[in-house]
Amino acid sequence: MKNTFLCKNPNCDELIVVFGGFTNHPSHFLHLKSEKNVVLFYDFENLDFEFDFKAFSKIKLIAFSMGVCLANYLLKEHDFDQKIAVNGTNLGIDKEKGIHPALFSKTIKKFNLESFKNSLFKNHKDKAKNFIFKDENALKNELNILFEFALKEQKENLIWDKIYSSNQDEIFPQNALKKSFENLIFLNEPHFAFFHFHSWDEF
Repeated sequence: MKNTFLCKNPNCDELIVVFGGFTNHPSHFLHLKSEKNVVLFYDFENLDFEFDFKAFSKIKLIAFSMGVCLANYLLKEHDFDQKIAVNGTNLGIDKEKGIHPALFSKTIKKFNLESFKNSLFKNHKDKAKNFIFKDENALKNELNILFEFALKEQKENLIWDKIYSSNQDEIFPQNALKKSFENLIFLNEPHFAFFHFHSWDEF
């Protein structure tokens, strides 16, 4: 797992931790600004997590898609002032509370990046034309790792303070979020809902 700061302010002791989803790269979030520190975790070809939170007094977590499942396990021992989930669930891959295992397995076998981008962004695809993606073989490897991880770690650890669900989501079933959480905030967006926001502080 990689991490990089999207926003950095040495005079601020507040941190926003972002767990991206499958295929995400720092280039996907450059339109979002903040005067706080924002660190993105991405690239799940390995799931080794290491980061020192001690320098920050107030920490908010924003997790997206399969990043919700990863954060649910990898960050279960950490305290956050606020936890926000976007188009994902704690289980990630599940017959009821996630993407169905059979569908996820089919996605691995027939994965096509251009098709995935169409579902990910839908009518916002032009805004994503300069986004960076890994090659398909590396992404298929990442899918396999996520599949094995999610099916092994079937436990709900984190309680989320705010959950966003996209009405046009073609990747993560909205019904899975409805079965997992109460008080969803619905967005008229595709799976990648981040164009709905202009800054990290709006979440």
